[in-house]
Amino acid sequence: MGLKRFKVLTICSWYPNDLKPTLGNFVQKHAESVALYNDVVALAIFPSTEEKAVRMQESSTKSLHEIVLYYPKKANGFKPFRLIKNYFSHRKAFKQGFKRAKEIIGQPEIVHLNIIYPLGIWALWLKWRHKIPYIITENSSGFHVESDHAYPRPILSLSKVIIRNASYVLPVSQNLLKSMQKLSPNSKFGTVSNVVDEHLFKETPKAIFDDVNLIHISTGVDSIKNLSGMIRVIQSLKSDFPQVKLDIVSDGDIEYAKLLAKELEVTKNVTFHSTKTTVEVAEMIQASHALLQFSNYENFPCVIAEAMMCGKPVLSTNVNGIPEHVNEINGMLVNRGDESALRNAIIAFVQQPNKFNSAKIRDYAMKHFSYSEVGKRFTEIYSEILK
Repeated sequence: MGLKRFKVLTICSWYPNDLKPTLGNFVQKHAESVALYNDVVALAIFPSTEEKAVRMQESSTKSLHEIVLYYPKKANGFKPFRLIKNYFSHRKAFKQGFKRAKEIIGQPEIVHLNIIYPLGIWALWLKWRHKIPYIITENSSGFHVESDHAYPRPILSLSKVIIRNASYVLPVSQNLLKSMQKLSPNSKFGTVSNVVDEHLFKETPKAIFDDVNLIHISTGVDSIKNLSGMIRVIQSLKSDFPQVKLDIVSDGDIEYAKLLAKELEVTKNVTFHSTKTTVEVAEMIQASHALLQFSNYENFPCVIAEAMMCGKPVLSTNVNGIPEHVNEINGMLVNRGDESALRNAIIAFVQQPNKFNSAKIRDYAMKHFSYSEVGKRFTEIYSEILK
């Protein structure tokens, strides 16, 4: 007996758009996995100072229909009036998007909210006004209240209301779940990890170890991702292990990292790349030997799941949600900020090139991160709520 198909509106606070083409690409992948088993419209809304009126942009990828709206945002003027005007522009954009979504799939049976802030208010409104239940998938580190990047108190207070009214709250890691539970201990929680297209991120034959090609992919915010620490480690390896090379792929402002690489004279060992498409990312991971992470904190970054799907081991810091999936079978973990330990881990990897079994790493990823498994898991949750 197959899974029942549901009409799903996924409201996405982060989503690829004209202004930021890679923003929330992992949210888009979650929506694509859900669309394997359901009729899905993804709806995202973004402010733009360039717009004179609400602009709607539609596209389809696989079985997913996407609606991205841009609403005019006033950047100047008396603040109270400006905020009121921007709110009504935002609301107008949402109502246009919701009307169009109903034209495509009919009245949604369930709302899947991806990232609570800032669009969670509309999931709450749809529940109160149209009696449509909603679930939440959350990736944001803003709920780690002990971190420097925690959300301010007003956003946490609003998020608490939205969490309490959700039928299910599904952070991407147990670590994030524990942080969010503090806001609403009696809510129904679970975890569903980030997702990877198993048909695109394929296992490749084990590369021959002439050069050792490590890859890092992130926004490059140094306080979070610690690119500076990684570059210093590569510099410390340059004399004894000149074959160790690092590709850094980032769509962020990483001029500081490029200047540091030049200053430390490792430009032959560290190569920087700008924004890549998902296909290009897959190809670069497949051409590498391992993924390198040195984050100060994380939830569970999608790129780790992508590397595992390609059968690649992960060298990473032991922070937040990462040790929930990275272990001695598929990688090595070091303490946050411990450059000496990261250096030793890279050396151990270079000296034991056959330590990791790529087929076992891929098998783990298929069971935890594949479109087929994650899409099925979400659909089972919809069924549980709507039965």
